[in-house]
Amino acid sequence: MSATESLRLTHAACQAALQSLDVPSSPPQNPPDLPTLRTDFISLLSLIYAATTKLSLALKPSSPTYSASIIPLQDISDKVTALCHCVRLFGPKHGSTLTREIISVARDLIVSVKALLQTFLDAEEIQRARSTGKAGDEYLVRTGAVHEIINHARSGLSHDNAAAVQKVLAQNHASLDDGLQEVDGMITTQSSADNAPAGDWEDDGWSELGMDSRTPMTSEELERTKKVHAMLRLSTLLHDRIIRNVLTVSAGPQLDLSSRFVKSLDSLPPHSSSLVVASDDLVSTLYTPQTPSEITAELAAFIKVIENLRSTLLELLQEPDLADQMQAMNLQTSTSYQRDPKKWFQTCFAQIQKAADSLESVLNTHE
Repeated sequence: MSATESLRLTHAACQAALQSLDVPSSPPQNPPDLPTLRTDFISLLSLIYAATTKLSLALKPSSPTYSASIIPLQDISDKVTALCHCVRLFGPKHGSTLTREIISVARDLIVSVKALLQTFLDAEEIQRARSTGKAGDEYLVRTGAVHEIINHARSGLSHDNAAAVQKVLAQNHASLDDGLQEVDGMITTQSSADNAPAGDWEDDGWSELGMDSRTPMTSEELERTKKVHAMLRLSTLLHDRIIRNVLTVSAGPQLDLSSRFVKSLDSLPPHSSSLVVASDDLVSTLYTPQTPSEITAELAAFIKVIENLRSTLLELLQEPDLADQMQAMNLQTSTSYQRDPKKWFQTCFAQIQKAADSLESVLNTHE
């Protein structure tokens, strides 16, 4: 079999593997345990890393050795197929969030390997490489992309479902922080405007388009903005506590959490994403001129998200092993949070509701 035929077959194997990842499958009734599966997955990534490195050396466009590419191509085909089989062994027992992360890594890698193979398949590119070296640059970029995905997975792949959930929430938390800082900036800007001499309010040019983003707030608008800031500060703190405490403890190797708890963890990322959307939508209503009815509508949506999160989180805190582990942290700190984590979260939810009621009262007063 020629190198070109092997390239085409391996390329086709990658395409088939990608299609298989998109087809829902029923996980085996007795899948391997998570540490074994994760180790197998990482091992396959390492083997694909080695095979693609050998392939790139063998098919270096400036001086290809086609006979040396046959074995690496066969290895890539075999290992990509094995990788998909390994992915299909992940399921509800291991956690949906972790499974989605595994599938994402596998898909990104196979797409990248397929692109590398396509570079070598393009006879015109190979010919150009011999005269200009441009295709050579392309193959190096493609090889580097494969290596980067694998290196990132080997060092950063979540160890369990709690860690995968924590990773998703950490990404969302950056958006929550940005929203809080945005509202803080509105208040700070208004304070600066209040202290500036008359006529010093700068026009940023948007007013010419009928979108004056720098119109000073009225006292009522500033009051609403401060109320929203207070509420978002609490919800952002709550979200941070979930990441740093509940999920950090849940990801501890000393815990043997129930399958019910693992499944419950998977409900946190959607709640977190909903909180980001609800927070952003609420912040967007604060730009002048404000419309109280819009703020009221987004406030209602925000509170609904908070209530859903509250229900899920308090259920998670009922897990005996998790509760015991969090309680054991009393030995390391005497803060009120660690003395009774569940009570802290209940109090925080109550404070968020109190802040929402205060905002709603202000909105009703100035209607």
